[in-house]
Amino acid sequence: MDFLDLIDAINKVADNSDGRRITGRDLRQLTPLPEGSGSWLPEVTAPDGSDQCDTVFVEPVPGSVVYCDLAVGFIEHSGIYIGNGRIVALERDGRIVERTPEGFMKGTPAFCIYVSCSGDHAVGSREAAERAREKIGSRRNYSFATDNCHHFSYGCLTGDFESQVVMLRQLKSECRKALGAGSWCVWDHGNARERIRMKGAMLKAAGELVQRLRNR
Repeated sequence: MDFLDLIDAINKVADNSDGRRITGRDLRQLTPLPEGSGSWLPEVTAPDGSDQCDTVFVEPVPGSVVYCDLAVGFIEHSGIYIGNGRIVALERDGRIVERTPEGFMKGTPAFCIYVSCSGDHAVGSREAAERAREKIGSRRNYSFATDNCHHFSYGCLTGDFESQVVMLRQLKSECRKALGAGSWCVWDHGNARERIRMKGAMLKAAGELVQRLRNR
C-alpha cells in the first residue's frame, strides 16, 4: 500500500457515519467496530511496534530471524537468514525458498526488513540457519491460519515444526527466550535508509491527517 491508499482509506472512515472503521488487518477494508469501543478513527501504528528500532541499522548473522511489514505492522512476513545475503522462508504457495532481501520483499508494500537483535547487535542461531537450509526446496501445506511463514520460522528456531505458533508476536516471544532478542533493527541493505526516511515522512503525514480529522 502506498501513501495515497492510506489517505483514501482514512478519508473513507472520516466520511462514514455508521460506526465503521479500518482495521489493521487490511487498511482498505472497512469493518464494524464493537459496540462502545470508542473512537472510529483508524489506528496507524502497530500495537507491538515499540520493539522496532527504525534508527538502528545492522547486518544479520546466520540464524537471525527477519521479517517485513505487510500492513503497517498488523501483518508480516518472516524468515530465517542463512548467510551470504540469503533468507529462507515459507511462501503462500507452500514452497520453502531461498531469497535475496529484494526477493523477500518483492510484491509487498514493505519499507525494510527487521532483524532479531539484542540491543543494537544482531543475534541468531546457527541451528536455526541449518534447519532452514535443510528445508529449502521442500513444501508444506500452507495455511494463513495454521501453517504460515511464522510457523515455519518458529520451527527453524526450535526444531518444532508442528507447533501452534502462527503469529509474529509468538515468534518474537520465542526469539526473546532463545536468542535474547528484545529489539528489531533495520537490515542495512540496499536503499533501506532512504526507505526508512520515506516511511517516517508518510507516517508523520498520516498522523497529521488523523489529528486534523479528530479536530473537526
